[in-house]
Amino acid sequence: FIYMDDDEVRDKFACEDPFHKGVYWPAVPKPFLAKFLRACAKHGLGATLDIHTYPGGTSVGTFSGVWPRYARFWSDGDAPALDGTAETDVGRDTLKSIVSWLESLAVSDPAAFEGLRALSPMNEPGHLAGLYDGDPPVRTDRETYLPPLPSDVAKKYLAEVNGKLGKGRTAVPDGNHLRVLYWLNDAVETFRKSKLPGLGKELHVNIHESLFAPDDLPDPTPDADYGDNTNAMSVVGSWWRSATRPDERKTWAVLDVHHYHAWGTECSGTVEGAPSGRFACGDAGERKEVTSRCLSWASGVYRPAIEAECEGGLRLA
Repeated sequence: FIYMDDDEVRDKFACEDPFHKGVYWPAVPKPFLAKFLRACAKHGLGATLDIHTYPGGTSVGTFSGVWPRYARFWSDGDAPALDGTAETDVGRDTLKSIVSWLESLAVSDPAAFEGLRALSPMNEPGHLAGLYDGDPPVRTDRETYLPPLPSDVAKKYLAEVNGKLGKGRTAVPDGNHLRVLYWLNDAVETFRKSKLPGLGKELHVNIHESLFAPDDLPDPTPDADYGDNTNAMSVVGSWWRSATRPDERKTWAVLDVHHYHAWGTECSGTVEGAPSGRFACGDAGERKEVTSRCLSWASGVYRPAIEAECEGGLRLA
């Protein structure tokens, strides 16, 4: 064993967060990742590398990497990058660096490259940001961590996204969520310009409904389970149509929506069951009945809503 004190470990294997003084991120060495990918290939597996968060934290919650501190990626990292006041674009530059390294594995470490299936550019970006703009009880009085795009950028981007809407298609509304959609659009473009699509690798783009403030969605249905609003999926589908081409959606561009059934009153279970939950966790029959019905969301809500905007041939997760 090689002994190192805490300071030495921090200096050699951690990176200080640029937006949270005294917060350090454990570094994952590239050789470790390459070894992991080689192991996947050896056993016939393909791994999806998920960039779960970025410096500053891209969402609020325990998975952000900076909790209980407030998320600062969008306000202190992305906003200055777009308005030209930052020296570097920490988000886009980090993604480009990772994509470049993955490309290099095709030549430098083919076995590791074989074990790579896909890249996810950001997990649940802007998760819970919709809580900051809605009517009670879905709201908070704290200032949002997701600032809106500059008005000129938002206007231009909305014109681009909604410029070729067909009959019956959903328009992407204005709102703070545009900053996340704009960033993800750039992530798709970064992947598109790389060698990875041509080498058989996929991009899994993740979105969670809680990004959207209920009031920003078309024809809100306040009495529906939060997260079950089909209009959110229609907006996501409309944006996905603008961000990708039909041939890409059939091959390497995969839309990945995380949906938490337990957040809704119709699908949540509790120890004691009704009235605090839809079923008692210990009642196998009741649990199966409720969960089976709720799991139909994927085929009954998610896929139809996205296909209505993008047509068939989609790859969804």
